[in-house]
Amino acid sequence: MFDDLRISRRINFNERFKMDLITDMFNIANRYNVAAVSPLFTNAGQATAAYDPRQFQFAMKFNW
Repeated sequence: MFDDLRISRRINFNERFKMDLITDMFNIANRYNVAAVSPLFTNAGQATAAYDPRQFQFAMKFNW
């Protein structure tokens, strides 16, 4: 199963000018990723940290 996805589209205005539209999505499934577990006897096995949640990133690049 994949976790990250990139979608991009290039728009050509003419031979010289181009624009790229980009969308990046990280952790699409929004899985709970445990980064650390408590070593203490009273809290044994409980998560104490997690990795990043679902994130989106948008970009526009203009080339000439």
